[in-house]
This record gives sequence, structure tokens and C-alpha cells, in this order.
Amino acid sequence: MQLARVNAQIIIEEEGKRLYYERTKRVEKFSDMKDMRDILHVDKFLLGKKRISGNFSYNTGRVLINDVDGEKLNYEIRNAIGIYTRIRFLEEFSINTTFYIDFNPRASARWISNYTYSIGRYNWRPKKFNFGYENYLNNRYSDSWKVIGEKFLEGYYFLSYNHNLNEERIAKIILDETTNFKITYFARYAMRYRDPYNIQHGGFSSGKITLGAGFRYTIIRKIFVESAVYYYPEAKLKKQPWDPDFSYGFGYFDWRSFRFSITYGNWAINRFPWNKKCYPHYGFFDGNFRILANWTW
Repeated sequence: MQLARVNAQIIIEEEGKRLYYERTKRVEKFSDMKDMRDILHVDKFLLGKKRISGNFSYNTGRVLINDVDGEKLNYEIRNAIGIYTRIRFLEEFSINTTFYIDFNPRASARWISNYTYSIGRYNWRPKKFNFGYENYLNNRYSDSWKVIGEKFLEGYYFLSYNHNLNEERIAKIILDETTNFKITYFARYAMRYRDPYNIQHGGFSSGKITLGAGFRYTIIRKIFVESAVYYYPEAKLKKQPWDPDFSYGFGYFDWRSFRFSITYGNWAINRFPWNKKCYPHYGFFDGNFRILANWTW
């Protein structure tokens, strides 16, 4: 027993030495750097803890100002810098914010915000539930505190569940180590919602429900395509012109720090051919073209 205890202590000490070495060794190659600790080689100030992360992005795309059949089509080109921050405070629970600096204030629409915010559990692993609160639509820096409070009620509470294809099916489509196929099912509930005339509707038990499912297929070398479909149980009463029937996106995304990615996403207004189009000229060029660089503290 004493010998076993000594051997166990040796193993613990050796493991401790190994972990200390890995924590303190200098990472010289840029391709191996993962966070700010690898650059500064300091363990203070939560460096290397990966509690704080985010990205800087440049965002552009067409923004429709006037889109009515029979009338002149007016639009502006958006030019905006985005600053996204994720603060993880427990397990996979985090507070997330994005603030935009718009260089063309005329490129403004109901479905584009000056800032967004959310709080919830965001676990990327398969067979995990996620839940929380998100607010993405129509937030303005010029809003008064009263308006901010009203728009807070227009944000939605969500519950989602994600899973990947099983190993047998992945084996049939795998092209490299980044290949993956993720499916997410989600439900959202907003207590209040706003119509095109800027009038609020709904209440604690009479808000707007949205159901949907989406997928993200990483094909090869971090190149992906993604899409989602949406269902509104009370569409005739509560579905608004900017609420999409479907969304889509694609691009190259490298989640590691200090790497550049380029993506495209179109998350509003899209209608199936059999549904009425409130914005008849809305299309591909009205999505968000984005170049971004991730960072991890």
C-alpha cells in the first residue's frame, strides 16, 4: 500500500510537471498560437483562461431603402466595423455583445441593428441543449431608456438542441479533419413584437412564437454552407415583413485566434415562392458580406 501510494505521488508530481511545462513553454510558431497568453507569455490577468473572446469584422452589403413594385428602387451600401465580445462566466454560459460603427448612417433598415446582445448557454458540442435570451433587431444608439426597455421585450427567449451526423454517415462525406454536419432545432418566444407601423403588440402570454431547424455543413478546409427554415404558428397575425421563411450563408471560418475568415449570411426577409413578398427586390446582394478576425484573451 505504501509503495502504491508513493508511485501514485510520483505520477501526480510528474503530471504536474508536465502541465506546468505545457503552461509555461513559449509558443514561437504563429500557427500554434491559440490565445493572448501565447503572445505575451504571461499568466496574469486571466491570460490563457479563454474566458473572454470575440472578433473584429468589416461588414458590407446592399440595404433597401424603398422597395415597392412600380416605383424606383432606392438603396444604400452599408460600411460598418463590428466589435463582438463573448464573456464566459460559468461552464458554457456567456454574455455576448456586438457593437457596430456605421460609416454610412443612411444604410439603415428595420432588420439592421447598431448593437446586439444576448445571454445564455451556448455549447457547441453535439447532443446538448442551449437556452437563453437574444436581442438582434432594430437597436439604435439614439434610443431613449424607455425605448430600450420596450425593445428588450421584443427580444426572444430561445431553447435549442444540436447534434451531428453519426460517424457512419460522416465517414461517407468526410474530406478532411474539418468536415462536419451539424443540425440544430430551435424554439423562440418574444413577449412583444412590433408591426410595420411601429406599434407594439403581444404580452406575457400572447407574444410571438417561432419554430425552426437549421444545418451547418463544413465541407473541407473550414469552408461551410448553412441554412435554416422557420415556422410561425400564428403567421397571419404575427409574422412581419422582415421575418424570414428561410436563411442561408456560406464562407470560410477559422475559429482559432489571429486568423482571418470571410463569410456571407442572409438572415432576414427571404420568402418561399408561394408566400407573399413584401420586399420584391430583396435578394442575394442584401445579405451581409463580412471579413473578420477572431481573438481570445
